[in-house]
Amino acid sequence: MKPLIQQLHEEWIETKKVSLPDRLLPCQHGYNLLAWARELLAYYDQHGIVVRPFDDLPQFRLSADEEVTVTVQDLHRFIISDVSLIPLDVRRAVVAHAASRSSVHEAWERIAVLMLDYLHNLDEETMREELSWKFSPTAELLWAVTWFFMERENIKPPTMVRMVAQRFPYYHWASGANSQPFWEPEQGLCRWEWLAMDLYARWKRG
Repeated sequence: MKPLIQQLHEEWIETKKVSLPDRLLPCQHGYNLLAWARELLAYYDQHGIVVRPFDDLPQFRLSADEEVTVTVQDLHRFIISDVSLIPLDVRRAVVAHAASRSSVHEAWERIAVLMLDYLHNLDEETMREELSWKFSPTAELLWAVTWFFMERENIKPPTMVRMVAQRFPYYHWASGANSQPFWEPEQGLCRWEWLAMDLYARWKRG
């Protein structure tokens, strides 16, 4: 069976329109990353990481919220980025585990093993830097994981708090004029800092 992204491309070439299934429509509240990631991975499995349909297709937003402008194409660019110091196969595998149908705890166990495999040769100082600077290659990957885990755990911010995201995988929470309200998901697996600390503890244990 053709991957859905390929089918959408064929429809676009013929009609200049696309008929998205409901599960891929932009969410009115929150975002719709999980279903799109699975479709993207299905395309990779059949055709590799060069997604030619994206050269023609319109940008597919994950959210209808005007402050969350991230698209599935942004996720694709993140995975295949040639400026990241983390190997492509690791980034792809991390996304695959994050988007899997296992529990988030099981997914994190697999992701942690995968990430420690390429981090194990770092010295203490470099490891601390990788896990404390939010723009490091490792932290960037952890930010991406939290997107998946928040969606899978159905994390909803308080009524007055909203997500702001224009550049995947980064985001922040805002409330009124306050761009950094004192709110974070209670679930540790949904916070990149918690994931970083857990990864560091595992690394220290060897």
